[in-house]
Amino acid sequence: MRKFGLGFLVLAGVLAPQMAFSAGFGLREHSAEALGAANAGASASTSDASYIAFNPAALGFVDSADFSVTLAGILPSSEANYSAITSALTPVSGPGSPDDFIDNAALPAIAARWRLDDRWAVGVSVTGPWGLSTAYPNDWVGRYYARNTKLITVNIAPVVSFAITPHFVIAGGAQAQYAHGDFSNAVDVGTIGAGFLIPGSIPGAQDISARFSADGWGWGWTLGAIAELSDNVTLGVAYRSSIDTDADGTLKFNIANNTIAQIINGATGLFANTPASTSLTTPAMLNIGARLGLGNGWTLLGEANWTDWTSFDELRIRSKNPVQPDDVTLAHWDSSWFFSGGLEYQADEHWTLRAGGAFDESPIPDSTLGPRIPDGDRTWVTLGATYHTSDKVAVSVGASHLFVSDRDIHLSATEPANAFRGNLDGRSKASVNVIALQLSFSLN
Repeated sequence: MRKFGLGFLVLAGVLAPQMAFSAGFGLREHSAEALGAANAGASASTSDASYIAFNPAALGFVDSADFSVTLAGILPSSEANYSAITSALTPVSGPGSPDDFIDNAALPAIAARWRLDDRWAVGVSVTGPWGLSTAYPNDWVGRYYARNTKLITVNIAPVVSFAITPHFVIAGGAQAQYAHGDFSNAVDVGTIGAGFLIPGSIPGAQDISARFSADGWGWGWTLGAIAELSDNVTLGVAYRSSIDTDADGTLKFNIANNTIAQIINGATGLFANTPASTSLTTPAMLNIGARLGLGNGWTLLGEANWTDWTSFDELRIRSKNPVQPDDVTLAHWDSSWFFSGGLEYQADEHWTLRAGGAFDESPIPDSTLGPRIPDGDRTWVTLGATYHTSDKVAVSVGASHLFVSDRDIHLSATEPANAFRGNLDGRSKASVNVIALQLSFSLN
């Protein structure tokens, strides 16, 4: 398992998620089969190993052993229009209409499960459940709030299940989650220098760059249950705990060609490269799913997910330099819901077809919405299919289009955390296409 997890870490480093494609900075693309129905019924589905990423109780319905690997290609489109003024109330120069600030990306997921005896089964999933990346031009008007932002997570979840009856399974296990973050922005040294009454200081014209990079591990747990109430009705419920991660790294400032910054550094000790740290809590999630057989090969699917984003109150970067104040980005996020519905049609012994739709609520309030995570409510439309080449091998494909609601961004220097960032006003737009391919192999 150690080699398995390390191998996925290497893969995830190459195929890093470039955006949060679910609300907040969540990622749900763990299964091409599930994606085809907008993840509807995923917490009650047991057909292959990929579903243990949604509910560990899917373990208990494997006959012998199976394995799945999914690769999702994520193709976003983004544009925005902004204007900004410094904290000294002067205009901020630079491009105000960035586009394609969200890059294309690929996201892998792996899962496997093994039956031990009539009642016990074990398995493991390796996914990237949280992630984001935005990249703006270095000289854009919102540079004091964000330049580059990247968060990568790898979640390794070993789980075990117990069949109370052949039709009722409970399961639980652990989560080991690696997180790596990289955040950069410009610092308006001209405005800070003017505040210190340093001659020659020009607000908005004497920037330096600041970059924070850190990583760390966190730990959590997961529980789930699936009940087959009849031949036509299956219900599932699962819970994943929040995970607290203390990430250590470095905070670096580029002051080599900035005289004002060098004067401030020499006089106060500010802007010195230093070790730094942050704490990140990824939220708890409750999943409820249902499958209802309608006859003649048709199955109705439903899903509801609740995510406790209230655990994300702020991003605080703590410097080891005693004179460097904490860098704080306020969040104050709300809990949010994801609802989806879908249909599955068993056309014949080889083909299964799917379609679905979903609504994914953004947790970010208007007061703290910013360019690092220009989030909005998402509406999903999806299609998918599975082809069984034999009773042991299946290939699934899922495709979705996500309509992301446009939102206005208004950030003010009157907020203490934004004291030297100035005012930023704008509107951000995005949409996303996702296509996923999955290979499932069974030893049954």
